[in-house]
Amino acid sequence: MRKHFYSYLNQLFKTNKKTSILLGDIGVFSFKDSFDFDSQRIYNMGIMEQSMIGVACGLSKSGFIPFVHSIAPFITERCYEQLKLNFGYEDVNAFVISVGNSYDYAALGCTHHCPNDLRIISSIPNFKTYCPGNSKDVENIINENIDIKHPKYIRLSETENNLNLIKNDYEDLEILNLNKNGICIIVGNAIKDFNKLSNLNCTVLYTTNISEFNIDKLNNIIYNNGIVKNITIVEPCYDSGILSKIATTIKNIESINCISIPKLFIEKYGKKENIDYYLQLDDESIIKRLQQIYEKN
Repeated sequence: MRKHFYSYLNQLFKTNKKTSILLGDIGVFSFKDSFDFDSQRIYNMGIMEQSMIGVACGLSKSGFIPFVHSIAPFITERCYEQLKLNFGYEDVNAFVISVGNSYDYAALGCTHHCPNDLRIISSIPNFKTYCPGNSKDVENIINENIDIKHPKYIRLSETENNLNLIKNDYEDLEILNLNKNGICIIVGNAIKDFNKLSNLNCTVLYTTNISEFNIDKLNNIIYNNGIVKNITIVEPCYDSGILSKIATTIKNIESINCISIPKLFIEKYGKKENIDYYLQLDDESIIKRLQQIYEKN
């Protein structure tokens, strides 16, 4: 996902003269072509993430569309006040693209973990937040939002799901499996292999939209198909806020569950897949938990 984004943004930088790139000392070599093409619109700001947000705000006010890129905890938690005031309050057209979510940098420990980014950025007014599951999602989100005058946050991951290989075309809250027994909502790359979901005894939906999760569409899917309101959200982060939106909006819910990263400091090291297995958030463990939830009905 990250490598594809670099290639895509390099091309966008050449074709759209309004785009600007600000790097937090990451991926710099991958943007060599952009530096060579027009060094006046791309900057390596080093580890001055807070200043980078201020500069990006100024660029947006001057008519550019800045893409700010750095490691998740440094561009979200460290920069929260700047994101709130320079991006949210000013309501500028800008993109924040993070990497390292939620614990992709497992080998570097808790300082580089950031499973709560979607919740804290979604709390800022005017921000649109997304959790893409694959490279196609990333392109679609950028293309759909490139001219929209709001700040956008997109979290990249080292791992992708295979939905874009299974379906050439799909939309937000795509119905991947229809069953009246309940609903499971998969967020982004929480599940890697969507083939494993085909035998679940429930309706399976897919979304990448966090801040503007489509409650109306969910309601329509439930009522148009007579689905039992037994709802489970599976997401690759802390509680993103989708669960609370559903719980406070959908009437007469029978049960609601969330399979997500627990709120704790993960002190184990290794690879991302090691942490997934430890937290029982690998595909096999998640499928087993979903089977237990929906076999009861």
